[in-house]
Amino acid sequence: MKKWYKRYITWFCMALCILALVGCSAKEEQVSALSKEENENTATLAFSWSPSGLDPHSADSWEIMRSGAAETLIKLSKELVPEPWLAKSWEQVDETTWLFELQENVKFHNGKAMDATAVKDSLQRAIDNHQGTKDLLKIKTIEAVSKTQLKIQTTEVNAALISNLADPGTIIMDVDSLDSEDSYPAFTGAFVVKQFNQDESLIVQRYEDYWGDKAKLDEVTIKYISDANTRLMALQSGDVDGATDISVEYIEVLGKNEQLEVLTAQSLRTHLVMYNMDSPLFKQLAVRKVVDSLIPRQEMMDSVLMGQGTVAVGPFSSILQFGQLDQMEENQSVDGLMEQDGWSKNRDGLWEKDGKVFEATFLTFPQRPELTVLAEVIQSKLLEQGMKVNIRQVENIDETLVNEEWDLAMYSMLTAHTGSPHFFLETFYKTDSASNMNHFASRTVDAMIDEMHGTTDPEKSTELAIEIQEEIAEEVPHSYIVHPNTVFAVNKDLQGFEALPIEYYYNHANIDKE
Repeated sequence: MKKWYKRYITWFCMALCILALVGCSAKEEQVSALSKEENENTATLAFSWSPSGLDPHSADSWEIMRSGAAETLIKLSKELVPEPWLAKSWEQVDETTWLFELQENVKFHNGKAMDATAVKDSLQRAIDNHQGTKDLLKIKTIEAVSKTQLKIQTTEVNAALISNLADPGTIIMDVDSLDSEDSYPAFTGAFVVKQFNQDESLIVQRYEDYWGDKAKLDEVTIKYISDANTRLMALQSGDVDGATDISVEYIEVLGKNEQLEVLTAQSLRTHLVMYNMDSPLFKQLAVRKVVDSLIPRQEMMDSVLMGQGTVAVGPFSSILQFGQLDQMEENQSVDGLMEQDGWSKNRDGLWEKDGKVFEATFLTFPQRPELTVLAEVIQSKLLEQGMKVNIRQVENIDETLVNEEWDLAMYSMLTAHTGSPHFFLETFYKTDSASNMNHFASRTVDAMIDEMHGTTDPEKSTELAIEIQEEIAEEVPHSYIVHPNTVFAVNKDLQGFEALPIEYYYNHANIDKE
């Protein structure tokens, strides 16, 4: 009995010792993990737009580029000058042939080497999968001349090819990586995708085998927050270190916070009203002219945007040579134009035709909250003149424009994101363009755009771009309102995060956190 008792006591003491050792080990591991987490240099950013997926050759290419995970052959400088990126250099062999020398020692995120064949496959997929990219590049053939040399032949003279290769739709990737269900697409950027949660977040981490200067941050979490107020509160609470697309009404509030800094830049973006040319209300030019004439641009610039931007005369900012247009004035009165189209005022002071009151659906979206405010101002001005407009906010403006009925829509576009006028004029105004969402059609404009694409002389190209805009302005398919400034805000501990005219180099290797 005593022997059994002594043995029991011995076992019990040994068990206590083992538990104590396990407990100490667990605590040490926990402290070690905590220490490692604290030592990691990480940042969290809030973006307003969420991609539906990570396929770069889709409408989500901009958001993928903004993550810092992907790259193109060409990059644009702050001055919109094409610079080498994955392409080390290039030369024009003849009018339609270009030879590119690629960077050496570039690895995709899955470890495979990037060579000319891989770049060829990626570009071919880009033009096969997206009509807009195909229209931009006008590529006839792509040939891998050697491991580091790529030859591109275009279907016609394409003077803007080099700058257009900076478009996010031309992101270079290992196309075979899309076949894997166990991993994300393999790009070449300073950051590699760690985790993607649709509509919520994208987590990227430093790519240790990056061919250029390695990222200073170990990891960046990008939170997708479409609501402007929520982005602001996340910034103020410290949940995020930086936020894009800050409403101008918050600039003064943020300026009073000693830990936060507001970043602004003159952008190449244009806020505009889009008219549905197939809508019974806006098929006629006269009605489009009426709405255009009633938009109080300077008033909205001063009151809604609080001076953060410039009034728009055309689609391009006047800081660009091809954006220097003269203001066109409408000489006819509102009444004269409406009566010209068969409208008459009823007893309630509303315009009426064929027994139906003028009543339009006006789309807007939450990601750029100032657009809804601008829409409300326009709504009020039109009602004063007897035109009823019902504002409808939608989450995905592009899908709604394509798939549903509408009359008017607020829209916002980075109109010169490749540093040239070609992209916007081609995608928005060519009759057969998939991005021509308001169904504008003009053989004259189509021919002028084709001529501009074949013009290599910069001065002549600028002249043609201005003439095209003047021709388009006669038909008023859009009303250009303002060129807003880009407004971001950051915690002062975050270094290197910038507001730039170009809006897709958000996260990059040189961002750091103190």
